[in-house]
Formats: sequence, C-alpha cells, structure tokens
Amino acid sequence: MEIQLAQVKHLRDVCKLLEALNTGKRTFSDKKQNLFFITKQWCYIVVESGNVVGVMVLEPTEGSYKIYTLVSKQKGTGKLLVNWAIDICRKNNIPKLWCWSLARYRAEGFYKKMRFAETFLLHKQGDGVDCYFFGKLI
Repeated sequence: MEIQLAQVKHLRDVCKLLEALNTGKRTFSDKKQNLFFITKQWCYIVVESGNVVGVMVLEPTEGSYKIYTLVSKQKGTGKLLVNWAIDICRKNNIPKLWCWSLARYRAEGFYKKMRFAETFLLHKQGDGVDCYFFGKLI
C-alpha cells in the first residue's frame, strides 16, 4: 500500500469512497468540494494494486490539523492514514490532530486504539445528531 497526494485524475475514486460517509444532510462525496481539497493538496489516498482503497482529507486549521474525512475499504488503511497525519503534524511542528465523527460511524474504538486521548460525545450537534470530538496531542 502506498500513500500519495490525490490528483484530479483520482476525483471519481475519492468521491466514490466518500459516499460511505454521506448523510441525509451532508454530502461528503461532493465533487466540487473534493476537487477543492485535491487542488489545495489536503487530500491523501492509499493505493494498492492501482486501486484507491482509502481517503483522508487533512485540513490545516489554527495551530492544528483536522481530519476532515477518513474512509477506507481495507483493514489497516485507516491506521496507516492516521499515522501519516501524525507524521505530517510532527514534520510541521503542529501540536494537535483532531476530528469530528458522527456517532453512527462508531469510530470511538478506532481513535482510542490510535491514542486520541481527548474524546467527547456531543449530543445533538450541527445537524441535530450526536457526534464525537477526538483530539490527540502530538
């Protein structure tokens, strides 16, 4: 498996994978939005045997990086991408990595294994659904 910056030629594959995150109110697979992330060089993909098997959008925010989206269709790919994000934080002297995750994605165990020490369940946020905040000091 190889991690690389997504290019415009990967847009279709990126959007296809991100469909798994779509809700009734949010469309993470939106082509225009993901093209923006690709052109900003915030979108990373995992490629295996020529196929895109994982996607992560890593958005720089005020003094931190936010995992905007993370999805994989192969075991170990999510861990690989989060470790990649941690390395990017270290290389850029960024002290914190964080993300939001809708409770329905059931990602709490994953982020706990990845040693995200800050975990907060927030009820009825944004779109009126429960979500988690996960944070990790680097």
